[in-house]
Amino acid sequence: MRVTPGIKFLVLSIIIAAAAFRLFNLFHIPYTYDELSALLRTRFDSFGDLIQYGVSIDGHPAGIQVLLFYYTKIVGFNEGWIKLPFILAGIASVYLTWKIGREWFSLNVGLLSAATIAFMQYTIVYSQIARPYGSGLFFTLLMLLGWSRIVLTHIGNYRSNFLLFIVGGILCEYNHHFTFLMVCLAGMTGLFLVKGKELKRYIIACAIIALAYIPHISITLNQLQMGGVEQWLNKPTLGFFVDYGKYIFNFSYVTAVAFALIIVYGVIISVVRKKIRFRKVHLVALIFGTIPAIAGYIYSVKVAALLQYSVLLFSFPMLIFLAFSFYEKISTRQTIGITIVWSLILIHSLIWTRDHYKYFYQSPYEETAKEIKAFTQTHPVDSTLVLTSFRSEVADIYKNRYGINPKLQYAFPESQQNIMELRNWLADTSYNYLIIAKSSETQPWLYALAHEYFPVSLQESNYNQGSCIVMMRGEPHYRNYLWGSKCDFSKSSSIRWLFDSASVIEDTLNSRRIIKIDSTDEYSVTWTKHTYGFIRSQANIIDATAWIYLPDSIAGEALWVASLETDTGTISWNATPISTETLPVGQWAPISVSIFLPDLKNIPFDSKVKIYICNKNRSEFYVRQAFAGIRAGNPAIYWITYGLFE
Repeated sequence: MRVTPGIKFLVLSIIIAAAAFRLFNLFHIPYTYDELSALLRTRFDSFGDLIQYGVSIDGHPAGIQVLLFYYTKIVGFNEGWIKLPFILAGIASVYLTWKIGREWFSLNVGLLSAATIAFMQYTIVYSQIARPYGSGLFFTLLMLLGWSRIVLTHIGNYRSNFLLFIVGGILCEYNHHFTFLMVCLAGMTGLFLVKGKELKRYIIACAIIALAYIPHISITLNQLQMGGVEQWLNKPTLGFFVDYGKYIFNFSYVTAVAFALIIVYGVIISVVRKKIRFRKVHLVALIFGTIPAIAGYIYSVKVAALLQYSVLLFSFPMLIFLAFSFYEKISTRQTIGITIVWSLILIHSLIWTRDHYKYFYQSPYEETAKEIKAFTQTHPVDSTLVLTSFRSEVADIYKNRYGINPKLQYAFPESQQNIMELRNWLADTSYNYLIIAKSSETQPWLYALAHEYFPVSLQESNYNQGSCIVMMRGEPHYRNYLWGSKCDFSKSSSIRWLFDSASVIEDTLNSRRIIKIDSTDEYSVTWTKHTYGFIRSQANIIDATAWIYLPDSIAGEALWVASLETDTGTISWNATPISTETLPVGQWAPISVSIFLPDLKNIPFDSKVKIYICNKNRSEFYVRQAFAGIRAGNPAIYWITYGLFE
């Protein structure tokens, strides 16, 4: 079908709008941790060091890291300039989607597909991240445009098509392992579709692409020996694909239902008009759209976890082409109307349902630096301590950017050898204020432990993937919790807590009671609570803290346990050791454990929280107080992948 001026204007409008949504406030789009990690791996003096220390230790091909290595020498670490090439690649991908959709199927399919790639948050967010995702989508579509003109559509200049295929293929194999997979799928599929004298030239083109990868083979072999990323990525279940569906539709029922209705309408019209045909191009789109997901799932389950939403971006347009292929023979006027409505639905869910320009544009690294700067301008620096889960190099970037006083003391709990170092920081009374700056929840108990030293909460700010909490020393209390139960081993405590009253000792000097845990107690100081009515949101965090005294004669270790259980099994089990490695000897000190509910996929209706001391080694020590409570947590902690927790 001929492309009319009206259609050209509509396509141009889609591309311009796609650019606007990606370029909005360009120089204020913050870095993600993935970007910061990559940029920190560009600080080498030579190309050889870059490959050895910046690429071989990573799980991606060298292409984007090499680009960043040279590009940062020109533009520095400025977010806008670093992200710009990837955003431009994302914008160009909209045009390539239109071209491929039109050439493979029809003008209608090209319009609907281009609008989807233009306005879906899935494609927008990954083109705003300076990693091999926006670039990978562009390189994949570029390669497929040339490949399909050789293999499927036979249009355009023959030499230009071969050049597109070869250049696109080489860029793909150096960009990401899943874009390389797309090249392999295309190359092998073409062997079955190209016939006659063209087959020889096609094989030569494939051979050129393969030969271009030889310099990278040794790097790839080194990377494969590293395994997966299971220290932070779990092996997927089939539920991954349900979550993926929610993600691509912006966690919006309206968007998902609208998409389904559009597809159903296309199917009905095609059936009524008897226009349904399953052609070779449908099979190609199906293979290219599903094989990467299947391969990624099997590899992740059988070998090492790697399946994420990001790696499925490159094959995503194939599924979109397939879904909209029912519009191949529907009138263009109807398709234009549907395209406009579909675009508006996607834009609405992007801006209002997902609140993209609020949450994605607020980085915990940058926002906490701003808060720390503001706080230290009104409070003494020498009495303020910052605990952060950021890498020290990341913290330094933002300390320098915002001119934070170099005398401000930063401590990095995750890099410390043991918890005793952390206790020393918290117990140092020269610090009256504490700022906890977190980008993740690898230590959810940190707040509970810090709360015993700094019980007054002055401010808490939550961001996508992080938070900033300002605390102060003061009178101990637990009013920061939504609900809690304190045990001081009095008779009233025995209503909610289970303990051996015969082991309770009256400390008349300090007017308190303590309980002795000895060889007769395997389980003690137990608190149980049904989750119904207790857990208010999946963002909540359950904390438990006990004050422990270890005598000099302590031997072995016990456990301070927080678990989530049902009658049929354990959903979550978390424990902190009670030993000389975690607690000082001869003095009272707190110990904390937490259940981080955002990490739990399902919390059964009949589940219950259980807090207790497990003393299987029959150690002897004392407990003077225990507390269990639930706090609000951060609803946006996993916004990028799971949306906001209600």
